[in-house]
Amino acid sequence: MRCAPLALLPLATLAWLALPSSEAAAQFGRPRSARPSAAPAPERPPPPALPGLQYRRAPEAIPADPNAGDLSPNAALFDAINRGDMAAARDAVARGADIDARNVLGLTPIDAAVDQGRTEIMFYLLSIRTGIRGAPAPAETPAPTRAAAAPPSARGPAR
Repeated sequence: MRCAPLALLPLATLAWLALPSSEAAAQFGRPRSARPSAAPAPERPPPPALPGLQYRRAPEAIPADPNAGDLSPNAALFDAINRGDMAAARDAVARGADIDARNVLGLTPIDAAVDQGRTEIMFYLLSIRTGIRGAPAPAETPAPTRAAAAPPSARGPAR
């Protein structure tokens, strides 16, 4: 019977090492706000946008190739997006560029602007897209019924 406690000694040592100490157990058992050394953090308002974005300038537009010649409005729009030229993008749209057109990669102008990080052109294209396709249809007034359009004497005897 005396060898049974000796056989339990390695198991007891292993359990003692595996279990957390009393100091660690006290930390796990106590909620975070109950720690005496924790000072409440001052309330700060959320940032107005992505941090640092307000100081970031858009990259300079790449000048147009003088040998490109006259491009179609759609090609001119994709060229303006590739170069990051907002004025050329506006000009291409004013000339009749289709904002649903696709380039050789299958991207629309909005997709291409997002893909290349041209946020100013992207927001412009989104704003004109909603102006074209997102405009609500004019409210139709219901046509007057025949009884309402006829004078009271033509409707028949009053009851």
